[in-house]
Amino acid sequence: MTGSGTILVMAGAREAHGIVVRLRERGRDVIASLPEPERSFDPLPVPTRVGPFAHQMDLNDWMVAQKVTSVIDASHAFDAELSCMAAMICGARDLRYLRVLRPPWRASRLDTWNSYRSVKRAAQDIPPGARVFSNTGRATLDEFKGFRGRVLFLRQTQPQTEPPPFKFVTYVEGTPPFSQGDEEMLFRELRISRLICRNVGGSASISKLLAARRLGLPVAMIERPAPPPASTVVETVSEALAWEANA
Repeated sequence: MTGSGTILVMAGAREAHGIVVRLRERGRDVIASLPEPERSFDPLPVPTRVGPFAHQMDLNDWMVAQKVTSVIDASHAFDAELSCMAAMICGARDLRYLRVLRPPWRASRLDTWNSYRSVKRAAQDIPPGARVFSNTGRATLDEFKGFRGRVLFLRQTQPQTEPPPFKFVTYVEGTPPFSQGDEEMLFRELRISRLICRNVGGSASISKLLAARRLGLPVAMIERPAPPPASTVVETVSEALAWEANA
């Protein structure tokens, strides 16, 4: 099936905004979906569904109702379940599917990184007494049940009305973007001894890693899940637009 109908842009990553804007400029019929409201970007300039899909059938039925003929998946790098659902639907219905994933961060010789497949596994390796900073989000808190450090500082970009579920957790509120200098100052103030972060790649949030490098802090890097099997993957907005133009 060709891309002459509605294009669904699955948003969540920064690239989704560039893709939507450029597709609109081309006169394409575009809709978007977001698993949750975004806090760091302007609203997408197209009709946008906000909220998770409980099941694959829910996503399928919504795509049918919206007359979707192709999907550009620019969701968050760690929204693997949602990406797999979309890819399976497209495969079953002969729709075009593209996964957009920016290149991951790579450690330099100046970095001290250990790679993990999950936050849970990284938390289990935290030594006693460690003062840890993480920006993996409130949704990952259950994975810290085995945490043995002294305190976990968890970044929050919105004020929280409920207390943390564990006594070792302290929320640190802040509004991005954060400069390298801001991060260095924060890590010094909190006496951070280790950083946990997910490998989302890109320049927008690399400042914490540059700060960790400058301060000599070890990093527990949560590696991103693999994209859906047999899917076409590109890294940039330009490549995604070229893919759409070749429909």
